[in-house]
Amino acid sequence: MSTFNGVMDAATRNAGSSNDLAMAAGQIIAKRVALGMAAAFDPMGADHAEFGRMMPEKMEAFSAAGNIAMAETNQAGWKIARLASDEMMTAASAAMAMVTCGSPVKMAEAQGQFALDWFNRATTNFFAMGILALGVQEAAMAPIQATVAANTERLA
Repeated sequence: MSTFNGVMDAATRNAGSSNDLAMAAGQIIAKRVALGMAAAFDPMGADHAEFGRMMPEKMEAFSAAGNIAMAETNQAGWKIARLASDEMMTAASAAMAMVTCGSPVKMAEAQGQFALDWFNRATTNFFAMGILALGVQEAAMAPIQATVAANTERLA
């Protein structure tokens, strides 16, 4: 149950963070639209420094987010591969245990226990992969959130 709670906590955290990001981005866009309208009426008095920051800061934030997503996805991939490898070893071990059973009843018991254990591992691994995916998302959003926070503070 705690694994399920871990997934729910990570999903709730990511959803809340995305909501905060959307709200802040909306405020930044509104402020920049206002700056653009003011610039249309007074081009010489426009905030040229702010307009000059827009594209480079976006490129920097999204580039950093992409790099983090690639690195985190690579790490998650290795962890998932390890889960799959462990499962293959467990299946091979279970097959050997079933082959060496002395009777059909013992084999059925071993097979039933393997199936029960497999369902438990499958559920645990499913939630572990969900936590890994949500962790990748959370890490990749950090540079974007930092840029939005800096913009919010600067444009307040």
